[in-house]
Amino acid sequence: MAEQKQRYVYIDLLRGWAVLVMIEVHVFNAFLIPGFREEAWFKILNFINGLVAPSFLFASGYSFVIVAQRKWNDYLNRSPVFWKQVGRILQILAVGYALHLPFFSFNKLMQISWEEWGVFWKIDVLHTIAVSLLTMVALVLLFREQKRYFYSVVLLGVVMIFGSPLMHDRNIDHIFPEPIANYFTAAHRSQFPLFPWMGFVLCGGIAAQLWVWWKDTIDQRKIFVRFLFAGAAIILLSLAADVLPLTIYGEHNYWRSNPGFFFIRLGIVMILLSLLWYWEQRYRSGKSVVSIVGAESLVAYAGHLLVIYGQFFNNHSLAFIVGKTKTVPEVAGMTIGLISVTVLASYVWHRIKNWSMFYARVLMYSILIVVLFIFLTKPA
Repeated sequence: MAEQKQRYVYIDLLRGWAVLVMIEVHVFNAFLIPGFREEAWFKILNFINGLVAPSFLFASGYSFVIVAQRKWNDYLNRSPVFWKQVGRILQILAVGYALHLPFFSFNKLMQISWEEWGVFWKIDVLHTIAVSLLTMVALVLLFREQKRYFYSVVLLGVVMIFGSPLMHDRNIDHIFPEPIANYFTAAHRSQFPLFPWMGFVLCGGIAAQLWVWWKDTIDQRKIFVRFLFAGAAIILLSLAADVLPLTIYGEHNYWRSNPGFFFIRLGIVMILLSLLWYWEQRYRSGKSVVSIVGAESLVAYAGHLLVIYGQFFNNHSLAFIVGKTKTVPEVAGMTIGLISVTVLASYVWHRIKNWSMFYARVLMYSILIVVLFIFLTKPA
């Protein structure tokens, strides 16, 4: 049997719910008839959907710091534990880029133009998570002492959040090549540039660091009551700031880069984190369907995107073949179906890992070899 690692169920629940709602987001975006998006109910749904990425990013930073605090000396000494963690982060980055391949054929990729490679360089959630975590690893090595590390994360978070209106839509191709520039700006339609999305990862790390410092001296319930009220206060202060007749920034995309809207979503995520911790304690919640999806979030994330956008049908995806042609009941049914498949795949993979990591690795590498063989031999 594989060795069981300590997991915090409330973090897996936050990540798991984010993935499940993310499936709904992608199914609705890919298949829903556009006219439905103008209805009032969709605006409410769209706001809820807008909490998915912040939750996913926040949970990543929160988890990273909890692990880092346990293995701080391993990180400082760059032991095998450190390199294993770096390898896992690079795996996330590799999956992020793999999901953006313009064509699933090496021979085809060798024939396309630089413009056609544009989709490959767009930054998505996995890219932002990976680069943010690598940055946090670098800060551990640079500052070494936990308080200095904490202050550096706070300072970087302030830069990312409040610098976002200045950077989000700025074209900086004259400074950096497009593959690098896309990490900082949405000028080329990157969905999740570091400004401001890295801020959610860093805020997750800040919350986790506070939890680490408080947990031995303060009752856990009080810690999450603090997080709950802090989240509510952040929301109220952000809403109040929005109505003040003060303009710090020039014209910018409020929904994508405004610090006030960032903090509204951050406050909601902190409230969700606190409520999910309470749920875990109140109902003695162990592993559940949602927490298993959260524990296997990379599989769930990549798997459902491949179903929707994978080019398995003569270099076309389901999203391309079906198009935005489905009604609300039809898309709802498709969402339920894809969630069911994702849950099943996550559960099976979770069980295999718990049974034997050796056989899990054999299965993973076998699948990878088959995929690479198809990729390298598929005609243009």
